[in-house]
Amino acid sequence: MRATLLLITSIAVLIICSVYQIRQVSPDKNPQEFTSVIENWDYQWLSKPGKPFHPSWIAEADPGKWQHADRNQPMSKRAATADALLLRITLPSLEWNTPSIWLKRVYGTAVSVSLEDKLLYNMARSYPYDVNYALLPLPQSASGSHLMVLLYLSEERQSLEPEIILGDYNQLQPQYERYGLIELIMGGSFMLIALIMMTCLLLLQREQIMMWLSLCLIILCLGEIILAYSPALYHHFYAYGKPFLDLFDLALFLITPALAVFFERTLGAGFYGIIRKFRIVLLPVTVIVIVLWALGKTVFPSINLSLLQVVPLTVIAAVQFLILTAHAIGYAWKGNRDAILISVGYSIFVSVFICEIIIYFKDETYHLIYWKWGMLVFIVALIAVMGRQLSHNHEQLIKYSRELEVFNREIQRSEKMELISHLAASIAHEVRNPLQVTRGFIQLVGEKAEGKERQFLQMAVQELDRASSIITEFLTFAKPELDDLKTLNISEELYQIQDIISPLAAMQSTKLVVITEPELYVLGSAEKLKQAIINMIKNSLEAINNAHGTVSIHANRDQNAIIIRIIDNGEGIEPEKLDKLGEPYFTNKSKGTGLGLMVTFRIIEAMEGTIRFSSTKDVGTEAVVRLPALPKEQPGNPDTDK
Repeated sequence: MRATLLLITSIAVLIICSVYQIRQVSPDKNPQEFTSVIENWDYQWLSKPGKPFHPSWIAEADPGKWQHADRNQPMSKRAATADALLLRITLPSLEWNTPSIWLKRVYGTAVSVSLEDKLLYNMARSYPYDVNYALLPLPQSASGSHLMVLLYLSEERQSLEPEIILGDYNQLQPQYERYGLIELIMGGSFMLIALIMMTCLLLLQREQIMMWLSLCLIILCLGEIILAYSPALYHHFYAYGKPFLDLFDLALFLITPALAVFFERTLGAGFYGIIRKFRIVLLPVTVIVIVLWALGKTVFPSINLSLLQVVPLTVIAAVQFLILTAHAIGYAWKGNRDAILISVGYSIFVSVFICEIIIYFKDETYHLIYWKWGMLVFIVALIAVMGRQLSHNHEQLIKYSRELEVFNREIQRSEKMELISHLAASIAHEVRNPLQVTRGFIQLVGEKAEGKERQFLQMAVQELDRASSIITEFLTFAKPELDDLKTLNISEELYQIQDIISPLAAMQSTKLVVITEPELYVLGSAEKLKQAIINMIKNSLEAINNAHGTVSIHANRDQNAIIIRIIDNGEGIEPEKLDKLGEPYFTNKSKGTGLGLMVTFRIIEAMEGTIRFSSTKDVGTEAVVRLPALPKEQPGNPDTDK
């Protein structure tokens, strides 16, 4: 629940931040009253090969090389040999109480700003991040003066169109202080969520750890990418910019194998095991790329290893995109819900990102905004898939626990039955013969006895008969196999049972109903089947204690099984006692032995069937017997002995 609330809160923060960011980075085409956008300036390219940056380059500008730029005549592309760009801005009349100039977006690894040979601002970075902004106060006397902005260029960027605003310092300061902080909040939030999720690793099952860890790594890498994309990070913490850029590179390297592992864990090995094979190849390649990257940063800083890093990374990302997209669409087409979620999220993310990259290559001053919305959809899809996986695993665990509980009960019951069988086999025959001899002598003596002695001897004979009946039931356990197997017509057998048991039902004022489909055939022993069904019917009759009792026997075919249902409206059985039915010596009867249902279970099991009971207290009980069905008998076919 807490994780869900955290996720919802983070998504809400991301949406709000994205809306503010769109407003923030959009060009001020309709500036507010207290601002004025600089739309024209002069510029010239400076060539300083191999020289370290210095603000004195401003004074070395060639008066004859100035070029003009405005809205109708934008700046030309970067000169081939240019190392720096010098901007000359003619300040208009400064009518504000506290005039200032906001360099909202200028491009260079080092920036110097001077006004009439007076240095106002100087910043130089030792790492290749070239997006800058600064808010500088101006004196009232600066109206009509030339403001010089010197930019030391990075190697990659070609488009350098700046965005500069004039306005009141007090009015611009709140926007300046908030500029870029939105991305810091967004990236930091995702990194915090990933770190919090990692604390749950100790609570997960072994098979869940890799999927959870890969999702955490994906969110962590995406958070670092957002964080490292923010210019506010390098503006406020420019001294720590290099480690942030290194983490940015590392995030780009790690997100690809993390995606591969997550897709494999959620979608499986893929068609012909492609996802698994790709992941096996990807891991060592990623390690090699990271090692080359680390060597280029430490041991061989003078050697440019970027080509050895960028080419494999680009090829891997392209191959992964094709493999994962094809598999996600393929599994989604087959109805896999996880694949549908991943396909939607991944497609939206990649589509938005590719569109923005295309726009960026057309205009390098374009600030990527909307890819974060696509990323949001993708992360939500991944978390939804993770939730479905954990929910499915939980359901499987519960199902397995229930099956294990049933299995344990079956084992315990089987062990008890086996114990009874061994006891029966060892003592039944030895005890039965002496009982029969004793019964015979008591019966002879009883014929000559009179009065109470005769009554007592008759009671002794009845108890000996009862003991003999119990021993007979023991013998059923000792020999559960069915010797005389034949094809049985269930309908005929049930109607015969109805004829046998109807007098007993009538004595208890209970209605006995048989409803059966024709031509229901099973393989078994007619005598044993009758014994099992009669045992259950007698239990139902004994459970009825009202004058409107009914015992219904239904039989029908269900695919490859014959279903026999015995339903009564008796007193029912408590849930805690229901699971004990069929156990040795368990009975609800005052004079019962608990062996009748054990005999019934053994007979049905010998016929390769099952028995299940369901009951509601004071409503009734239902016994369901499921037996393997035989094909319908053809006319004239005799019973077939096994």
